Amino acid sequence: MKIITVVGARPNFIKVAPFIHQIKIHNKLVSLNNNGKEITHFLVHTGQHYDKRMSHKFFNELDIPHADINMGVGSGSHAEQVGNTMIAFEKVLIDLKPDWVVVVGDVNATLASAITAKKLNVKVCHIEAGLRSFDIEMPEEINRIVTDRLADLLLTPDKLSVKNLINEGVKKSNIEFVGNIMIDTLTKNLDLITSIDNFSPQEFSIERKYFVLTLHRPINLKDKNLEIIFSGISEFTN
Repeated sequence: MKIITVVGARPNFIKVAPFIHQIKIHNKLVSLNNNGKEITHFLVHTGQHYDKRMSHKFFNELDIPHADINMGVGSGSHAEQVGNTMIAFEKVLIDLKPDWVVVVGDVNATLASAITAKKLNVKVCHIEAGLRSFDIEMPEEINRIVTDRLADLLLTPDKLSVKNLINEGVKKSNIEFVGNIMIDTLTKNLDLITSIDNFSPQEFSIERKYFVLTLHRPINLKDKNLEIIFSGISEFTN
């Protein structure tokens, strides 16, 4: 079986690490037991996040092999990123002829790769399927909905996501509840985290005078949402 896994941004790198590690384990067991078939795996990086601190550092620290192909899509508007990814990825698919394309999360690379694969009749597996904010103004929500509509195999992180997909008419036979893959990444790296010099669990305690917060999505910067967020922070710190 030949699989292409597509990553494009930091959240993808974190989520895909356990999947790649499991493929390595599978192939080792096949080789040792001479039973079954090895998986030929290619990692394709769209290049949506390309800065060393946003890409290479994650690959190194999460022990992910560097991409077999980097398409160098880079920055741009949503349309530019999706369009350029589709153009570049089509060439990759025609060259490698995979059995499956695995996409992760809800970034532009996820949407573009799923559409391109399906147009070439390649099966699509979506890791972290079924998540919904029910806010169609979020670009990520559009990416999720379209990707899930096209996917042949939908791997969900929680049972609410399973319910979301069934409500949207997805066949139960195409859905597998596998749990949150990011927990696998956390578990694998706990020893590394706790071995960092001067690490102290107290750094994450509310007794400290400061903490770090990232708002991440643009929608969090809207006035009403900011008010809710800071209200929550106030309750948390008091």
